[in-house]
Amino acid sequence: GTQLRSSSAPQLSRMSGDEDKGALAERSNYYYAHSNTSSKTLVGATEIYNHKALSPEEAQKLRRHDSQGESSWNSAGTWEEKDFSKWATERLKELITEIQTPGGLQFTDVPTVDDCSCSVVFSRGKKKTILEIEKVKISWNNAHTEGKSKGKVELTDVSSSSLDDFQFAVKVDKDEGNKPQLEADLKGCKGLLQSVFKKLIEEVSAK
Repeated sequence: GTQLRSSSAPQLSRMSGDEDKGALAERSNYYYAHSNTSSKTLVGATEIYNHKALSPEEAQKLRRHDSQGESSWNSAGTWEEKDFSKWATERLKELITEIQTPGGLQFTDVPTVDDCSCSVVFSRGKKKTILEIEKVKISWNNAHTEGKSKGKVELTDVSSSSLDDFQFAVKVDKDEGNKPQLEADLKGCKGLLQSVFKKLIEEVSAK
């Protein structure tokens, strides 16, 4: 009859731990091997990370970070964020109502500050203050004519990343036949409002 040839089954060799890691490393640059020491090596990369004590210079650098207001754990370069939104909202109202335009118009009230977000962020040893406000409404009147001229100013899209780009709209509710002069005076105070936002950011940063 027909004879069947017996074929040997494929032989699977069992590699040792080191051989296994070496073969896997050859096939992939992303194999992460843990050694028996405190070192950790990323196979395929050139860096080996070891824990070591801080040098005196590094320790002094961390102390300087602490003195700038960072928490002790943040000195290692972690992320920390402190919220000052409520404080910034009230302080902004105070600063704005101190403004008087060159033409004698007084900012009397700030009835609306919508979606004010103000925080100080610590990251990798650096400190940054972020301010974002959706809308600010300001009431004004003419201090020299006992309020016979009055109206509102509306600011939108205020951002610390670009304080020159917020939107600025003027409304005259009542005037004394001098509406064009009032509008020109109000529009000319945009720089004063930019200074207020810069001052607010500086005050928050100092906290």
